[in-house]
Parts: sequence; C-alpha cells; structure tokens
Amino acid sequence: MKTLRPITPHSILTEKLQELRNNPSLKETSVEFQEELNRVYLLASGLDKYLEENTTSEPAYLTSLSQKTREFDWESERAKDGVFLEAEMLSGHVEGQFLKTLVSATKSKNILEIGMFTGYSAISMARGLPDDGELLACEIDADAAAIAQKSIRSAGLEKKIKIIIGPAMDTLKKISKQNLSFDFIFVDADKQNYTNYVQYILKSNLLRIGGLCVVDNTLLQGEVYLDRVDRSEAGHAINAFNQYLNNEKQMEQVIIPLRDGVTVSERIK
Repeated sequence: MKTLRPITPHSILTEKLQELRNNPSLKETSVEFQEELNRVYLLASGLDKYLEENTTSEPAYLTSLSQKTREFDWESERAKDGVFLEAEMLSGHVEGQFLKTLVSATKSKNILEIGMFTGYSAISMARGLPDDGELLACEIDADAAAIAQKSIRSAGLEKKIKIIIGPAMDTLKKISKQNLSFDFIFVDADKQNYTNYVQYILKSNLLRIGGLCVVDNTLLQGEVYLDRVDRSEAGHAINAFNQYLNNEKQMEQVIIPLRDGVTVSERIK
C-alpha cells in the first residue's frame, strides 16, 4: 500500500525531526543533544498513532474505503485531464469520527458537503444522521464519485446520500433556487473558492441560523502562519479565507488543530 506523504503541520514536523535524528553529520554531536532530539521526535511522531488508538474504531467498510483510495493510481488517472487529486485528500478515521460526532450531537438532519472525494467524510457524517436525515454531496470528479458510490452502497447508506457531479458553485446556485436550508455544511474542495462558497452559502441562506459550517484544511500544512513568501497559492487562499471568516459578522468560529486544521463555525444571524 502506498505510504502517504506528510501534508499536515504535525506530520511535516515529524518528518523533519526524523531527518535530523537520522542525519549522519549529527552523530558526532553530544549524546545529550541526540537524546533530546530523539525525545522531541518521539513526542511528535507518537501523537497521531495515539489519537487513532483512542478514537472509536471505524467500521470495516470505511477501512476498506481508505485502502481503495490509497491503492488507486490518482497520478496516472489525473494526468489525462489535468485534475489534481491524491490519496492524502481522504479525511480519515479521526476526522471522520469527529464529523460524525458533530452531526449526531447537533441532531442535524440535512447536510451539504462541498467536495466529497471518495466519500469517507460523507459516509462518516451520514452515520450520525437520523433515519430521515439526508446528505447532499457535491463532487467534481466522476472517478472519485464512483468509488464513493460503491462504498456508500457497502455501508447501506444509499438512501441517505445523494451525489451531484459537477462544479460545486453551479450546484449551489441550482439548489439555492429550491429554497433548501441545511443544518450542517462541510467544505473540503478547491481552496481558492472557500471564501466564495461560504459567502454564497450565507447570501443564499443555505445554512440555517444556529447551523454549523465545518471547513477542512484551514491550517494548510502550516502555510497560513508562515511568511507570505513561503505560501503556495492555496496557502494564500486559505489565509485569506481565515481572515474573511474571522471578520464575518454572521459567523462565530474556532480553528481546531485536528489533522490539517478544521474550522467549526456557527451561523449566529
């Protein structure tokens, strides 16, 4: 199975510390330095494993979905159309359980997901819905949606999850004409459009007052708090989104350093 590259601030830190610890040029330094370096590495590298071990276990169909997502040759498949997708985009066990818990605890019945990928987060959230709950998932890539659809059927959730394939903004415009309102919205799509998505959601009243809007990757590998010259285009976009949301009077939010950063915001007016 493919080893995923580090894409969160914590996993990047762990990799850098491992490189330092294993660097032959440091072997001649003091024993005390090596011991401290090793301790820092163990502190960093042990956190994710501990979180996994002490979070409610994922069902077998989600474990299988994770494996299928990792095994799929995203690089070769995407080369033909210029769309960039990678297995690292999967939400995964801990974040999936976090989303399920939020949905269940808030007693949400109607969910909108912007950016489904292979369906791990959609299935996780749908597991927290009541019997009459529904999740509408937006996904631009047909191959990713096909993998998701198979896993949704395996989970027995095909009656709760509806997939719409196409650009998310087009989908938002269509459903806004239907006067739909959601209790819970999860945004995990193209980073450059995060601000556009949330502004449109609020303008069109797609999120009810008191509803939650949860946004993924809001730390973006730590780029948001690095110097401007060290940020990618996506890093600039997420930093701008975080500033926008912090000044949005209709929302109150908190950034949680889970995985690559998850912002939980509530619509207050």
